[in-house]
Amino acid sequence: MHDTPSMQTVCSVPAKLILSGEHSVLYDCSALSMAIKLFTHCECRFTPCSPNQSSVTIELSDFNEKHAFPQPVWQHLATSIETRYQLFLNKNAAIQSVLSKPIDLIIVTLHHFDVFHTIKSGHWHFKIHSEVPIGKGLGSSASVILSVLVSLLKLHEVELEKETLLALARKIESRQHGQSSGIDPATMIYGGLLEFHSHHSTKQFDSHKFKAWLIDTGAPVSSTGQAVSHVHQEFSKDKALWESFEKTTQKIHQAWSIQNSQQFYEGIQENQTLLEKIGVVPAKVSTFIAELKSDYNAVAKVCGSGSIKGDHAGVVICFSEQEPKELCAKYDYTCRAINVSNEGPVCHQN
Repeated sequence: MHDTPSMQTVCSVPAKLILSGEHSVLYDCSALSMAIKLFTHCECRFTPCSPNQSSVTIELSDFNEKHAFPQPVWQHLATSIETRYQLFLNKNAAIQSVLSKPIDLIIVTLHHFDVFHTIKSGHWHFKIHSEVPIGKGLGSSASVILSVLVSLLKLHEVELEKETLLALARKIESRQHGQSSGIDPATMIYGGLLEFHSHHSTKQFDSHKFKAWLIDTGAPVSSTGQAVSHVHQEFSKDKALWESFEKTTQKIHQAWSIQNSQQFYEGIQENQTLLEKIGVVPAKVSTFIAELKSDYNAVAKVCGSGSIKGDHAGVVICFSEQEPKELCAKYDYTCRAINVSNEGPVCHQN
């Protein structure tokens, strides 16, 4: 008897940062985002076998976890997740109860791929490692979802249009965040800089040289889902507010296109003021951003959903000629240079 040969892939997906429109994109507004060079890696090995022996092994390096499930078991777990999601949609459960453990995100991704294109019988082994900090507004969930989807597509020799892959990723991401605008997976799939609208197609635009810094203020106390729900409750009917967000996004886009740095800085600052208005910027982070302006002549804004409680707001993007090292040290924040990733997901088969 010969051993059946295994097939292996390594797929990497970039993180994302939103320049403008993180909450407003859910209210029919456009948003600007960029893919950045912080990657989630998925190593996948597939060995064919008979259907009754099919199994999945999932290693989550960052959580020091390893799980192995026969096919009926992981499918049963996926059904339970979908049941909890229905409870959430019917307002009978909180969004946090849908995916209660890190492993759940992988299982629900496998399930939706299996519905889309039946998973081949065999032993599947996924090992996932991410450079993307969790819960900081960098799209960690979407990068994990896509790293698994792209691996599965490669090993099933299926080629998908970007829009189809986006629709699938968005459906899965809704199990994590309750309502996915699709901006996270879209930015990662297309790469580079993107103008995104949930009802229209995405548009890439030219990358320019700029000096920007990614400042980590610490993990928000509230989840993305909680922040999104809070904003929806308080402001969903405030049309004028969302029009202000839209105007600001267009101002930033235009300034970027014509490389007008003063107008660009103004737009970023206006965006931060609007985020403060909807209550997703803790006071400590607002004070820090004001100090960046006075000490470094910098502009900065919270990226991602921010936080509705506590002192931390995830990551802040800062535009300044000089790295704000000393101020970050004073606040005990980490700071790194931002580099745009123009490629989208990259997958190699071994």
